[in-house]
Amino acid sequence: MNSKKLEKAADVIDYIAFMINDFAEKHNLSMRQSFDYLYKYGGLAFLDRHYAVEHVENPLITLDSLQRICEREGGNL
Repeated sequence: MNSKKLEKAADVIDYIAFMINDFAEKHNLSMRQSFDYLYKYGGLAFLDRHYAVEHVENPLITLDSLQRICEREGGNL
């Protein structure tokens, strides 16, 4: 894997970790609970698939989007 791909992968991982933390804080969850919820109900897949757009979006908007996406998949907090 070349250095550009590694750098992009690291950026995506950092961004997803940031969003897991912010989601946990917003919903008074532990980091583990936030990760498990977002993983189970498609939030992490959404962040990975749409990184190019979402990482430049206001994080508050992304957090609301994550909640709506997860709720559509059955994840009620």
